Amino acid sequence: MLTAPLPSQIDIRKLVVKGAEISANPPISSLPRIEDLLAEGDSGKDSEIAVKLEFYIDDERKRRVDGKITGTVNMTCQRCLEPMPVPIDVQFELGIVWSEEDAERLPKTLEPLIVGEELVDLADIVSEELILSLPYVNYHPAADCKQDVGYSSVDPEAAEAVAKADADNEKDNPFHVLEQLKFDK
Repeated sequence: MLTAPLPSQIDIRKLVVKGAEISANPPISSLPRIEDLLAEGDSGKDSEIAVKLEFYIDDERKRRVDGKITGTVNMTCQRCLEPMPVPIDVQFELGIVWSEEDAERLPKTLEPLIVGEELVDLADIVSEELILSLPYVNYHPAADCKQDVGYSSVDPEAAEAVAKADADNEKDNPFHVLEQLKFDK
C-alpha cells in the first residue's frame, strides 16, 4: 500500500487495459483542495484516509474506475469553531470517456470521467469525490460542543429595556381609541 502521494500524470487508459488496482494512504497535504477544507492549523496531521481504486473494462465494454475512500478528517465545528473528526466512507463508480458526447451515452449509474488525450492526476479524482462527500456544515453533538447550544443573540439587559419601552409606548398609543371603538359594537 502506498503511503506517498497518489500518482500524477498517469495514462488511465493503460491502467484500465491492465486491470490495475491502486491502494494508498495518501497524506492530506498531497490533496491541496481538501487541505483548505480542514480545521485551521490541522494540515492533515490528525486526518487519515485510505484510497482504493480499481481500473477495468466491464461486461458492457465500458472503461471504469471504481473507488472507495475511507478514513477520518478534522473539520471545524461551525458552532464552537473547534476541530472535530468527520468520518469518511465514500464509494464511487466512474465511466471513463473521451468527450461530452460519450458521457451522455453512459448508463445513469456511472458518473463520467472525461479524460481526452491528456494524462490524469489521481489526486484530482480523489479530491473531487471527497469534496462531494464532505458535509457542508459540521457540528459537534450538543453534549460535546464547547459552545452552549441554547445561546441567544439578544442581550438580556437590552431585551428588558426594549420591553419597558414598549410598555411605555402602549400607554401613549394614539390608536388605543380605535381599539375601544372596535369592541363597542
